Parts: sequence; C-alpha cells; structure tokens
Amino acid sequence: MNRFSNDCINGCARIYQTFIKRLRDSKVKPILYHDIDGVLFGDYAGEFQLRPGLKTWLKWVNDHFDVVFLTMWRHEEIDTLLSVLMVEKYMKSLHSPGFRSANWRSSYEDKELWVVDAVAKTGMREWFWIDDEIPNLERLQHLALDPGRCLKVNSKGAGELEGLKTTLLELLKRRAA
Repeated sequence: MNRFSNDCINGCARIYQTFIKRLRDSKVKPILYHDIDGVLFGDYAGEFQLRPGLKTWLKWVNDHFDVVFLTMWRHEEIDTLLSVLMVEKYMKSLHSPGFRSANWRSSYEDKELWVVDAVAKTGMREWFWIDDEIPNLERLQHLALDPGRCLKVNSKGAGELEGLKTTLLELLKRRAA
C-alpha cells in the first residue's frame, strides 16, 4: 500500500471513531426491546402475576431508554395495561405517555428474527433486549446479536426487576466509559 492509501484509511478510521464517540456522548437514549410476559409478569406465590415494583420499573426504564414492548398482544391492550399502571403519576388525566409496542408475530416467525431486523434498522444506536426466552449463546451468535446486550430474565420470582435494573445500570456505565 502506498502512503496515500494508508493516510486515507487512517483518516476514515478517525472519522468513524469520532462518529461513534459523538453518538455515545449524545443524549439519545438506548433502545430497550422489552418482553412483557415473563418480565412484567412473573410466576411467584403460586400465580402468574404482575411483579412487585412494576410502576417504579416502568418509570425507570422510560427515563433511561426508548422502550419498545415486544408482545403478541394488540397495541390497544398493552397501551391500556400500561396506562392503567401509570395513571397515578398522571392523575390530571387518564392519558399517560404513549407506549411503543411491536407485535412481532404479525410479520415474523419468531421474536428473535424481529429483534435482528430492528437492530439492523437502528444502525449504530445502543440497544438491549430483555426477555425470559433469550436464545442460547450459539443462536445469538448465529443471528449476529451481541450476547452482552441480550439479558435473560428469570420468569419465576418476585424480585427480578431490581436485579435487572442493577444489571442494566452496570451495562450503561460500562458502555459510557
């Protein structure tokens, strides 16, 4: 390679690194692909029910992420559930902030393929996926999904949301460094 080619390659690499740094430093929140069943709901005390601390969780994730709820529910159903859960915060009206949801079943055979497509469409944007049915490591690698961004949630137990919050905070701090 000649000197001109090396200078060009080095210049492109610097531009790319600057772009990535600016993207990370910007105020754009990461995307959180958020399963509903098995994350918002858990199996504890002999019942499949809403997890304790859910209102606090919803406020926290909405403050730190652009949340896309992954579900087979109709958008109106999930919007109603989340609006009812958040109504105390917005007592002046029954309207809470709009929630984004994606019914992956409408266009995809399985949820993981929807996530692959969504991640590809977001380009360099930070993202995480939380689900009680995260594929195994080999499958994630085959799909080119970063296993460090895909967090498996235990569908059993009441205290899972606090542990998940701690994990996400650690990941956010590491990626900001």
